[in-house]
Amino acid sequence: MTSYPVRSTTQLSGDISMVRTLNLRSVLRVLYDGGSHTITSIAAVAGISRPTTSQAISDLLAAGWIQPSDQSSDRQDGPGRPAQRFEFRPGAGHVLGVDIGGHKVLVLVSDLSGEIVAERRATLRPASPRARRLAVLNQAITEAVNAAGLSAAGISCAAIATPGVVGPDGKVAHAPAIPEWVGVDLGKHVQDRFGIPTQVFNDMRMAALAEHWKGVARDASDVVYVHVGRRMGTGLLVAGRPHAGRHGAAAEIGLWRGLPWAHAYERLLELAPGALAKRGDAIQAIFDAAKAGDAAAQAGIDAFADLLVQGLAPVMVTIDPELVIIGGGISAAGEAIREPVRARIERETDFPPKVVCSIMGDHSSAIGAVRSALDVAEERLFAELKPGPGTSAELPGQPT
Repeated sequence: MTSYPVRSTTQLSGDISMVRTLNLRSVLRVLYDGGSHTITSIAAVAGISRPTTSQAISDLLAAGWIQPSDQSSDRQDGPGRPAQRFEFRPGAGHVLGVDIGGHKVLVLVSDLSGEIVAERRATLRPASPRARRLAVLNQAITEAVNAAGLSAAGISCAAIATPGVVGPDGKVAHAPAIPEWVGVDLGKHVQDRFGIPTQVFNDMRMAALAEHWKGVARDASDVVYVHVGRRMGTGLLVAGRPHAGRHGAAAEIGLWRGLPWAHAYERLLELAPGALAKRGDAIQAIFDAAKAGDAAAQAGIDAFADLLVQGLAPVMVTIDPELVIIGGGISAAGEAIREPVRARIERETDFPPKVVCSIMGDHSSAIGAVRSALDVAEERLFAELKPGPGTSAELPGQPT
């Protein structure tokens, strides 16, 4: 992961006091956490006086961080007046979530509520050299930002999901599936090209984070996500956060030289009947054949499930997860793959986790990257927000 220092603007002078800054942030926090609120209710939650809250509301309105709410209130906020409500303005800032891999680049532009406001996708050949892959990335980012009606200056930060081992320095340290990818510094590339602070993560960890945010793992803290598709990969969540390990190689089962795990899916595809092996629905054809009584197809599925769980078992015993998520192309098989994996996990462990299939499709890694970028944007917002020289709140470069 590439870390970028948060610019500190909390050194205050003159008539701008630390207390006023803290009050401003407290009021914004109440609104940022969701819902519409009256001045009275904000003051109660923030634990500050109503006049102080009113001043903070005025500052935040002037800076564009909040807006009057359309929701009406029957309560009175003063003699003869209905209570005005306010809410956070999600469009005050935007982030990028990017998934760049062997076959595609997917760029999502999100507002600060997590709503996707623009998307651009580009296809790549697996053999594309680094220069071509980066050029496609540049174009996709430019088009996505333009489609959102923004400029690069309007993007607070970005996060990129990519295959392979991403080291603590943010550089790709191991990526056998993508040519010339080892050593690439995607964070620096985007920062230099667009001026957007950018972090880089393994794509499977971002997929796991997406499941925790908007998918099947919303109520789970310790999760194993296994991607089964054109390549195999695994991501971990521990206490709800992606776990990378010392070198960024946590749960990289494909690096286990004693287990022929990385090519298990390819061997399964070889069982697809006839011409179906060349079509996108080949994996479904194998499961359909097994359902119809094809012994070879069923034996292939069983062998695949055995190998899959053999690789996952040490990980599950180590972190004792609540949930195992099956993602990637094979997740479309649903119960036909979930059940054999579940049965083997229960046979191999005394405390088996629940097994489910992802429903997020190939957007999962990009959505997880959006979540990571939003976390950084939130940290920056509350670290940098301060009263301006006049009466308004400000954050350099924001809002847009």
